Amino acid sequence: MEIALVDGRRSAPQPRLTGHCPVCGSIVIAKCGTQRTWHWSHKGERSCDPWWEETEWHVSWKSCFPQDWREIIHTALDGEKHIADVKLADGRVLEFQHSAISEEERQSREAFYGSMIWIVDGRRRKRDIQTFQTTLHQTSRDPLVYSGYKEDCALLRDWVGRPVHVVFDLGDRKEDVAAFGATVLWQLHPDPQGQVILTPIPKKVLIDMLHKGTALRHLRRTQAPAPRPIRRF
Repeated sequence: MEIALVDGRRSAPQPRLTGHCPVCGSIVIAKCGTQRTWHWSHKGERSCDPWWEETEWHVSWKSCFPQDWREIIHTALDGEKHIADVKLADGRVLEFQHSAISEEERQSREAFYGSMIWIVDGRRRKRDIQTFQTTLHQTSRDPLVYSGYKEDCALLRDWVGRPVHVVFDLGDRKEDVAAFGATVLWQLHPDPQGQVILTPIPKKVLIDMLHKGTALRHLRRTQAPAPRPIRRF
């Protein structure tokens, strides 16, 4: 984790510091080596939060937001606690998801946090980018909307039909720069019927929107004209 309590105050890790976990209160040690980003580690255990995971991808994403927004503790009425990766100024929670996750846990997190956005690492499985790319077809130019065949893409099958926004991070790809002029993320819009409605959005634009508290749009297929031929990148 990036934040611990030192003398009761939120603190980033520094050499030779010890602190306390803001979730369970146990001792955490500052790990300040040269191979990994500096972080706090529980003494004698991996983590007290079963929802918690931390990779360099997580660290990179969290660094896009002020430290005061990162790793915010949420406590339910029954005392259950979890660490939100980022809590925006408007109260929305960002959860950065790299590892595999069950449908039960997805639902649990969405119910626990309420207003939230998933940002998903789309590079975990080797074939996801390829199948995602080949299944896309453009349905509208203004607004720029795409659809896709979830039957042909495991990444879409995993995440379509969520009641909240999901954003796929496919990394810095030259194909996206050539097609859109910038590195883009793919915003999967909520659709209770499980339809795939996707919008490419430049990463810098999305981060700026989240800083400003701008709501992500809820597009509907009725806004799009007749489908256009499949577009290959």
